Amino acid sequence: MVGMKLGRRDAVKLVSAGLALGATSTATLARTRVAAPVAGTPEGRFRSYMMMRAALDERLVIGYVSGSYFGVVGAEVTPLWDVVGATFARYRKRPNGGYDGVTGEIAHFLDPGTGEAAGRFLNPYTGKWMTDPRNNLPPSRLTLLPTLELEVPKLLPGTRFDHVIKVPEVRGDDTWITEVTRVGMPAPPGTPGFNYSEMVTLHARTADLQRTDVARVPCLTSFTNVVDWRPWMDMAGHPGHLTAIGSGRYGVTLKDLPDRWTVATRKQFPAFLDDPGALLDPLWNG
Repeated sequence: MVGMKLGRRDAVKLVSAGLALGATSTATLARTRVAAPVAGTPEGRFRSYMMMRAALDERLVIGYVSGSYFGVVGAEVTPLWDVVGATFARYRKRPNGGYDGVTGEIAHFLDPGTGEAAGRFLNPYTGKWMTDPRNNLPPSRLTLLPTLELEVPKLLPGTRFDHVIKVPEVRGDDTWITEVTRVGMPAPPGTPGFNYSEMVTLHARTADLQRTDVARVPCLTSFTNVVDWRPWMDMAGHPGHLTAIGSGRYGVTLKDLPDRWTVATRKQFPAFLDDPGALLDPLWNG
């Protein structure tokens, strides 16, 4: 039953595009240097977005977010658990100037007191213990177009998908780009669907975005989401929803990822610490 099994990571499979700074040399870019497009033009906006959120070449790009989840009933907010996730992606340029991407995620829900991915949480609304299924996001395909549109193949029939990249806000040497994603997943008759929305704001230096000798730039990010109760919380019929806040970076290496993520991943998915690109290989090399 789609409506009962889908969770945040299933919804994010439609939109996830976490990216980062890899080890690819900038020498090739330097030898073929051309003037950067004007920042206020459609071409310039797309280039800035790719350099902040993605990359202009095919390097493995890594990003992370670290934050906390809360339950919301009416106007009352209740702390629930922490979350730390890392995203991995590669992008290949298309003849039309867009990029085909493959992206995946490894995320952990953590006990706020211990910082460990215990896999079980006490539900303060029901008084019952909840078991996190601890399923991580398999790799998925997406396409970023020069029009700042995101295309996702093979959406389930009836899925509502809306993704908007807002016009960059530039003040001196600071540039912000905010993207808003809203996903509604269908469900069988009589069963509630699953809704997931997120708002991500990217921040980079304006001068960095005008460089022609790099494929991406350092980028800070802030994150907020609003999402239905997760099916494994056993909250069917209970009013309210979840929300999360967090912050992180795009443009990091494995050693830059939060220690809590590394510890939890070493316990559950140790092979990916030796070869994080293996998460994407089934689709990237396919």
